[in-house]
Amino acid sequence: MKSFETPNGKIIELFIDPKTAHIKIKFIPGGELPAELTGLYTSEKAAEKDILFYLDRVKDKPKVK
Repeated sequence: MKSFETPNGKIIELFIDPKTAHIKIKFIPGGELPAELTGLYTSEKAAEKDILFYLDRVKDKPKVK
C-alpha cells in the first residue's frame, strides 16, 4: 500500500486492520491522527482521497517550532 509524507516530515501509511479486514491510516512512527483520517475504509482509493485532502489542507499552515 502507498505511503505519504506530511509537510512536517511524518509518514502517513495505509494498512489492513486484521480485526475487520478494512483499511486504516496511521502515522509512522506513531502519533494521534486528525479526526478526518480516523475510521475504517472499504477501499484504498477512498483512504487516499482523504489523505490527499488532509495534505492539501495542512500544506499552507506555518510550521510550529
